[in-house]
Amino acid sequence: MKIFPEAKIRNIGYALFRAAGVPEEQTRIVVDELVEASLMGLDSHGVMRVAQYLNDVKNGSVKLSAPIEVIYETPNSAIVDANFSFGMVSAVEMTRIAIEKATKNHIAVVTSRRCNHVGRLGKYTQRIAGAGLFGFATANAARGGHSVVPFGGSDPRLATNPLSYAVPTSGDPILLDMSTSSLAEGTIRKLLQQGKRLPEACVLDGDGNPTDDPAKFYGPPRGAILPFGGPFAYKGFALSLLVELLGSAMSGVGPERSDYCNGLFLLAIHPAIFGAADTFVAHIDGIKEFILSSPPAPGSRGAVMPGGLDFNTRRERLTHGIPVHETTWATIVEAGKPFGVDAEELANRQ
Repeated sequence: MKIFPEAKIRNIGYALFRAAGVPEEQTRIVVDELVEASLMGLDSHGVMRVAQYLNDVKNGSVKLSAPIEVIYETPNSAIVDANFSFGMVSAVEMTRIAIEKATKNHIAVVTSRRCNHVGRLGKYTQRIAGAGLFGFATANAARGGHSVVPFGGSDPRLATNPLSYAVPTSGDPILLDMSTSSLAEGTIRKLLQQGKRLPEACVLDGDGNPTDDPAKFYGPPRGAILPFGGPFAYKGFALSLLVELLGSAMSGVGPERSDYCNGLFLLAIHPAIFGAADTFVAHIDGIKEFILSSPPAPGSRGAVMPGGLDFNTRRERLTHGIPVHETTWATIVEAGKPFGVDAEELANRQ
């Protein structure tokens, strides 16, 4: 592992994306979030994605000058056409719209069309919670991103279909960010780059057999991921189907899409909708305190809230640096070459 101070890997990212022709505001949104994901220990959606996004710019799948347009709205809802701009940039704008509408009208739903990969869902629900609201988000993908088999099926029909929620407290928000598959694709990619094996009973190879070799997921032939839940995987599948419905049908997009894009669904609820604006955070703090008061199980450090471990990791990595695997670093260095950037030289600067 290479260890990078947060500021250094952030500045390397800025240099790479600006050299690729990405406007400064978009560069900061994308790079800041990739670094933030890595700070929180969510490396599958962190700086590991730098090369992927630079390649998206190079091959034109990200439209840097595309407008982000609201094509339908009511006081409580909006459909946003991202026109294949950077997914994170589009999602930040969608989050702003959701917060603004929910602040004015107590509840808001915002969905996307033609939206590139939005990255870590928790970024957007955390922003909603930061505005004092309850946030919920899901993201599906079109057929090009299908890698998960339905319960009882043998051929992928869904994406990893993550969901997230965030609730404000007087400290760190309660923050869940999880895939409804047994593993996120980014986690498989991370383990492949690190030369590690997969957990058992999570992934099938191209012949439909369980495998712990991440390379066999990518094939050829390409394998598949199982819904989470093990023997109760019908639960993970049912949640994955919910994500599919919210990310496609709710925005009027059917399953016939063949391109790779995320169907992002955002929900923001103001506690004032139930007359609880003044007491909401105190009430959530009480629930949090009650749960954390549970005595530790044998061998455990005690109960933790969703997101608690991630925020602890963030504090640790701000102090000690962000670990980046050598293979990931090599992809970043290689991705910078077409744009005339020597990432190794930037890393060696004091």
